[in-house]
Amino acid sequence: MQKIAILHLEPNMVVARNIYSTEGVLLLSADTVLNTLQIERLQQFDLPSIYIKNPFTATVANSDLIDTIPEVVREETRVQAVQIVNASFQKLALTQKLDTEPFKAIADFILDEVIKNRGAMIHLTDIRTRDGYTFGHSVNVCVLATFTGIQLGYDTTQLKELALGALLHDTGKMLVPKEILTKPGPLTEQECTIMQQHADLGFELLRKQGDIPLLSAHIAYQHHERFDGTGYARGLSGADIHEYARIVSIADVYDALTSDRPYKEGCLPHEAYEIMMSLANTHFDPDILKEFLNQIALYPLGSIVQLNTGEIALVTQVTPGLQTRPSLKILIDAYNRRLNNGPEIALTQHLTTFISKVFTSTEVLSLDTSSKPHPNRQHPNNISQNFDPRL
Repeated sequence: MQKIAILHLEPNMVVARNIYSTEGVLLLSADTVLNTLQIERLQQFDLPSIYIKNPFTATVANSDLIDTIPEVVREETRVQAVQIVNASFQKLALTQKLDTEPFKAIADFILDEVIKNRGAMIHLTDIRTRDGYTFGHSVNVCVLATFTGIQLGYDTTQLKELALGALLHDTGKMLVPKEILTKPGPLTEQECTIMQQHADLGFELLRKQGDIPLLSAHIAYQHHERFDGTGYARGLSGADIHEYARIVSIADVYDALTSDRPYKEGCLPHEAYEIMMSLANTHFDPDILKEFLNQIALYPLGSIVQLNTGEIALVTQVTPGLQTRPSLKILIDAYNRRLNNGPEIALTQHLTTFISKVFTSTEVLSLDTSSKPHPNRQHPNNISQNFDPRL
């Protein structure tokens, strides 16, 4: 499947994943063949993008497996979690009071499912409306952080503290003016100062809750600290930053980098990987970062890639720990000829062959046998140097 911007949707494209509103309402079901009215409706819901079925997968054996990518958390659980977080955070914004019970229940549900699927990999990001970004982000960070905690060998008590703190890490954002939180464009210096207060605000709120572990509350306080001491709110460094917060810091940034935002298009997974690797020892604990990135499918199932041989291929299998060497189905040969049944190769067995480019959704849709190789996509400008405080 391919994630494609709403503006690039065309009639007769086929929806690959169910599409929900922030409130959990099903907007369109998977396998829906889009028409003009449905595309216009999706635009009204302020969705940045959706997943559609990749036209290339139809010629591949077991194409349904590629278009139905396994997830760490079931769709029903994720949708329900976002819906409850949305309602609870909206209530907090209005009343300045936090009902902790829904968050504890969600964290437990997510933990149970992540434990059951501990052998899976992270392939996709979820789709969120502009207004629902924070709620979906909180759920995703909880999933990613909990998954990492399992890899680090945490016991049940630690995992519960981590999952709950990760789910609540952005609680303070509900106490920040909405026009700053959802502003489409860079923040002013004054707005940045106000935005950065969400770490203090979240901690102060959470630590006063009698049923929230203090270590979970410290995640909200410390998740913007950096390993080299250049973060906020207190400029902590290294081991002075609690390990839970070091985990959530990584999950927070990865999800923000790969998700479409009102002010930027999301990175592809391999781009986010390279950016985050460049920030080991400065922004992130390098040991935890390594464990985290071992869970990420750099080239998710269904990705269309170009090889150094000039061939264009479909990613058909990803092996944990060997994410840079997936298995592929050749679609277009080195002479730019479309193949009806091209060979399958495993890069683990072709050591001189490597992926030189990943095609974006719009590039995939425009691929044909007369096209020349596309230039490599560039990283978003200065993203590793200028982290937006809304991350």
